[in-house]
Amino acid sequence: MIPAAFVLLDAFPLTPNGKVDRKALPAPQAERQIERVLVAPRSELEQRIATVWREVLHLEHVGVKDNFFDLGGHSLLIVEDPRPALRGTESASSR
Repeated sequence: MIPAAFVLLDAFPLTPNGKVDRKALPAPQAERQIERVLVAPRSELEQRIATVWREVLHLEHVGVKDNFFDLGGHSLLIVEDPRPALRGTESASSR
């Protein structure tokens, strides 16, 4: 896993016991916004995948160049509710 943000410190704040004082750590600064170019889905498969991502991630727009994990997704999201991913497949209709 890659951290979402890095904060450079001269030294870690410590508790009286010598452990890292997590409450005293500075909050990361707001992320810089990277201009995102939305590339719309072109094929039926791209459209179906984008629809699933929009439903699972609760987003309004998803493009073919977007990264599922960068948009806030993780491996358990599809497992929590597989219905959006199965909608329209033969295996889903036989259940």
